[in-house]
Amino acid sequence: MTILIATCSEYPHPTPSLEALLKALRAHGMEAAYLPWKTAPLDTFAAADAVLPLCCWDYYDDPERFLGWIDALGARGAKLLNEPDLLRWNFRKTYLLELAAAGLAVPKTLHLPEASRQTIERDMGRQGWQAAVLKPVSSQNGHGIHKLEWADRARWPSSLELNGEWLLQEFQEDIGALGETTLTFIDGIFSHAVRRVLKPGEWRANPQFGITYERVEVSRDVIGTAQAYIDHLPQAPLYARVDGLARPGGFILMELELIDPYLYLEFAPGSADVMARAVLRRLG
Repeated sequence: MTILIATCSEYPHPTPSLEALLKALRAHGMEAAYLPWKTAPLDTFAAADAVLPLCCWDYYDDPERFLGWIDALGARGAKLLNEPDLLRWNFRKTYLLELAAAGLAVPKTLHLPEASRQTIERDMGRQGWQAAVLKPVSSQNGHGIHKLEWADRARWPSSLELNGEWLLQEFQEDIGALGETTLTFIDGIFSHAVRRVLKPGEWRANPQFGITYERVEVSRDVIGTAQAYIDHLPQAPLYARVDGLARPGGFILMELELIDPYLYLEFAPGSADVMARAVLRRLG
């Protein structure tokens, strides 16, 4: 069996997490390789037994091209893991509104189909928010997001003179103190958790903003809450990462990552083997 992990040109070599996965896949008798999704021939991906888009970290540059790549692979009968329907659902952050409507814990979020500086100011004022985060409906790794302070609205950057579809989300003031807890799920089952520790004064929990990482143990309550987001999905994903704030009063979701999450397999000995076995089961 041949397994291809799709990557991007900025990462020509496997990350530590994916190196662990490649090694585990090969240990189970599979041929495993790492190819850039934008430049490797489509037929090469289509000929594989499975394609895992775990490192397509530049898809935000050309989102329509990425969706077209998914569709083209599907048309050729390729097996994408996670499945194309899950990837498309997760592509638009409006999934947060769906999860909130299902009664799951998500920060208060507004969908702005035609965002502008005026609509943002209007909606923040109506909600009474002192701070909010504005993020594109389709984005990744913190690209294109803005933190907006109500008291500073007269000096909001000119880049907010924009049109298009965005989400406006109430800012979570305790993210700096708590950090972000990420829970990795393999085949729909909790595997391990890592805490992203933010730099002093930083509010973005993304690698380019100087975060550090530590393996953490999380409570059954946190795992149970994270599991509820996974259980909401129409099918168990091969892989998922649930990112959120682990507060004393409960866990609240920031992002549910089903496309290309960094899974921190190097932090949890044996987790790469668990995932390799899950891939084998998916392929029958």
